[in-house]
Amino acid sequence: MRSNYKKIGPYIREVVEKNTDLSVELLLGVSVAKSFIPSIANIIGTDMSTYKIVRKNQFAYVTVNLRPS
Repeated sequence: MRSNYKKIGPYIREVVEKNTDLSVELLLGVSVAKSFIPSIANIIGTDMSTYKIVRKNQFAYVTVNLRPS
């Protein structure tokens, strides 16, 4: 079965859209369980214009894997 796997790279493209106009107020994080979750971060005084926007039919991922040792 493993030999049928293909790399995802040729089928996707990176999209970088920042919240420069501050039009998006909802802040969600990406969990290690691969889902969007409400953020518990204190964002008072945070520059939200540098945050990335994920639109419908797009996905995000976390490059860090936390696994119990």
